[in-house]
Amino acid sequence: MDKHTMHILKDVTAHKEAIIQNVRQQIQQQTHPSKTKWTYRAVTMLITCSLLLFIAWQATQPMNQLATEVTDEGEVPTFTELFQTVVDGTATTYSQYFQIADSLNHRENIKYYAPLQGFGAMQEVASTMGDAVHLIEPKDLPFQANIQEVYAVTSDMKDGSLQTQFQFSFKEKSLAGVDLQYIHFTITNVERNPLANRKLTENIENIEGSNLKNVGFNFLNPLYYREMTPDRGFAYIYYDYDEADKRVFRMTTTSANEFYTYDNGYVYHIGYRINGDQEEVQEKMVAIVRKFISGN
Repeated sequence: MDKHTMHILKDVTAHKEAIIQNVRQQIQQQTHPSKTKWTYRAVTMLITCSLLLFIAWQATQPMNQLATEVTDEGEVPTFTELFQTVVDGTATTYSQYFQIADSLNHRENIKYYAPLQGFGAMQEVASTMGDAVHLIEPKDLPFQANIQEVYAVTSDMKDGSLQTQFQFSFKEKSLAGVDLQYIHFTITNVERNPLANRKLTENIENIEGSNLKNVGFNFLNPLYYREMTPDRGFAYIYYDYDEADKRVFRMTTTSANEFYTYDNGYVYHIGYRINGDQEEVQEKMVAIVRKFISGN
């Protein structure tokens, strides 16, 4: 019996004794109580004792058997509690435009985990990242996503600390398994700001045919946007999963638009393919990306 239960039992016993003593005193004060009053007092005493004994019995029951269960709603799950299944993997994802700046194409001791399914799982993972992620509700996306999943890939940084890359994926997948429309929000913790060296970003912007422009994020960092160029050499890379082989692999396409920025220790790399008027879609996506990062 734990200390909490013992404390409850002591409190119950004390109250029970006090009530019984009070009832006895009142009975003794009546020298010749009538039969009706005596019966009433006896019944009252019996009911009182029964209630107190019932409370004492309840206090001794295991917590999971009580009618009311107390839970800590503020408790945040850990990475290892969420991602428990290590699977095979082929390669990592990164922005081909900024691989020189952030070095995310060179990682060591890489581990891949089976993706978690459903928006609820995405919310749990996002909760472990504090203000770094502000998930977009599926109803606020410009298409109907019938697949909602989150990937995790870990590696070691140069200082020995853990680097974790998450990919929050919203996809419209056909019955044949083809990704028709999608948005992939990839976020990776890094040791330094890859956009701090303006010469690197200026060189990237001057690459012929890159279609790269700054659509603006905040006064500290730009938000780069790259329009799809199907006939050019730059590709967008994202994770997918082979359920049969239990393997995370990379998908590569030249028909996706990309966003890239840095904020508070994280690199944000977002890729999307959405049908419709591309100028309207781009305007919506700029707002969605800003909200995902800053919450505004």
